[in-house]
Amino acid sequence: MSLNDSSKKELLKSIGENIRKVRKSKNMTQADLAFKLNVDPGKIGRTERGEYDFKISSLAVIAQGLDIDLHLLLEGI
Repeated sequence: MSLNDSSKKELLKSIGENIRKVRKSKNMTQADLAFKLNVDPGKIGRTERGEYDFKISSLAVIAQGLDIDLHLLLEGI
């Protein structure tokens, strides 16, 4: 089974929105998170907008950078 392009975009967008919510709840900017993860700040923005198709291991690193359990980024999806 595979996701069609529309479903994939919606999934990435939903996860990105969860990342943004958690980041903001921790009073972090995209630049703060990018610095903590040693990535380009633009990558954080693209991820939050659902424009970056990441690997699950990258999502685990983001969760670690936000000091939360991975499953919290998948809530409501």
